[in-house]
Amino acid sequence: MQAADYQQLQHDISLPRLSSYQHFFQPDEPKALYGYYCWNEAISSAFFRLIGIVEITLRNKIHRALSQHYHNGQSNGSKLSNDWYNFLDLNAHSEKKILTVTHRFKKGKWHPKQPALSHDDVISRMTYGFWPKVLDIRQDKQGCAVPWGKIIPNVIPHHRQKSEGYWKKIKHQDILYARLELIGSLRNRIAHFEPIWKQGDLFEENRERQNKKPKLIRPAPSNAAEAMERLILLHSRAQELLGWLSRTQLKSYQHSYIYRQLNWLLSQDGMNIYIRQHSQKQLSPTAFKRQFTSIIRQQHTVSIVKNSKISGVFYPSTS
Repeated sequence: MQAADYQQLQHDISLPRLSSYQHFFQPDEPKALYGYYCWNEAISSAFFRLIGIVEITLRNKIHRALSQHYHNGQSNGSKLSNDWYNFLDLNAHSEKKILTVTHRFKKGKWHPKQPALSHDDVISRMTYGFWPKVLDIRQDKQGCAVPWGKIIPNVIPHHRQKSEGYWKKIKHQDILYARLELIGSLRNRIAHFEPIWKQGDLFEENRERQNKKPKLIRPAPSNAAEAMERLILLHSRAQELLGWLSRTQLKSYQHSYIYRQLNWLLSQDGMNIYIRQHSQKQLSPTAFKRQFTSIIRQQHTVSIVKNSKISGVFYPSTS
């Protein structure tokens, strides 16, 4: 593209929106400024795929664990999927979220939907923010305490801590809550089209309560290297949470194209491709095989082209 094209792109995106990129990265030309913007968009897209996997796995694990616990004596549903949410003392906001899915508001009253939604349909319509708040439920509607010490190990069966005694303690539940909120905050930033590299201070994974504040671990990133370091940390923590929930899901993710792409994007080589607006090297399958040793040595990113179409992309290892 010509210089005028990059000027027009800045105008279309809007200078106020790009001002944070200009201030933080301080690029010396419009092409590089637009490159940082595209780099952010690519990272956000890849991260959102991972967060989607975490969200689906998390809600299903919580739903299954609570259905299993409230199957006997309280809920008439299946042990694998029932209406546990109707038996817990949800806060008003969460209660309304459930109600707006299961009922219709007509003539000043709530009426159950007919036909009724399945329990799986109900929980699938809860947004990510609903799930961390579930950990705040202290009792059911009969006044009995929710035994989180027994339930949490079924939600995150692959966490290193598996005992009821560990998870019944609020301070340990708070650490898990902080991890869920970290991923939720990242999800919201992407969903609202905010720069994903723009992160605040990093605190220990804990929850602010009366007379207790999480300790500051490191200040907000102040340059591109620190921003990339923080994103790598977030990627690691999202994977760790997914592994706690399901080793199979984590394994599947780490064998995916998205995993390889995100690792590449969070490397200097990946960033430079966008900043400099360089095209990836394109080779035919035959040429790729012939030059493979050189490509590995020089850590090139290569698009493999067959019949004028990209059939695959090779990303060098970033480990």
